[in-house]
Amino acid sequence: MALSLVEVATLNQPVDAASRFGDPAVYFVARGGTIHKFVDSGLESEPVLDISDLTEGQGERGLLGLAFSTDGSTAFINYTNLVGDTTVASLSVGAGGEFARETLKIILVIDQPFANHNAGDIVVEPSGMILLPMGDGGSADDPLRVSLDDSSPLGKVLRIDPSDGSYTILARGLRNPWRVDLYDDRLWLADVGQGEFEEVSVLDGLSKMASTAQIVDFGWSAYEANKVFNKDQTSSSHTPPLVSYKHGDNGCSISGGAVAT
Repeated sequence: MALSLVEVATLNQPVDAASRFGDPAVYFVARGGTIHKFVDSGLESEPVLDISDLTEGQGERGLLGLAFSTDGSTAFINYTNLVGDTTVASLSVGAGGEFARETLKIILVIDQPFANHNAGDIVVEPSGMILLPMGDGGSADDPLRVSLDDSSPLGKVLRIDPSDGSYTILARGLRNPWRVDLYDDRLWLADVGQGEFEEVSVLDGLSKMASTAQIVDFGWSAYEANKVFNKDQTSSSHTPPLVSYKHGDNGCSISGGAVAT
């Protein structure tokens, strides 16, 4: 497949983009705390949402993800708040794509012990539930040993009920799944590695997981890809990545991707 790059707009620190049902516009997320609407004539001059007073776009923090409800009437955002904790919130969206800042409702806040590995993506399932990939809390080498610990939401994929913020764990053993893509009942995860390997993992059969207590185990930090990492951690049901590659001249951090349709 041949790819080419075409510059369509200039934006400070864009980190995500989302589309809305029945709306031809694309909504770009800027890490500093704004969302911008892109139409055929270009990027609109004013952001449709500004929450720069609620977040700080420094390091791996900021406004990191955006998704819309299936009917396009609600926006869900993933950002780190002023103390650095992961925050999932919703806002009403008008027929013309106007974000109603006054309707912002915090759904869930998750404590982040370090400044990095916040992941940041957010996805809405056809059922209306939210899928939230979570990093392992940061620093390096999973120092708190939380990714395989189901008492912590860190290092997991969470399925969240937006009505009350309750969640179930669908997957554990992730390091920093910065970007994901939902397609055909599968969640594809780009999980940033530690020192040697980058990973693409797949969470398959999401609709069936709604009725089971199954938790898929991707192995971190007992494993980095298929290599043993922290020997004091165990992953008896390790699901290896679909694809992994080693750091070197032809590869470094895996920073995202999308399933071609």
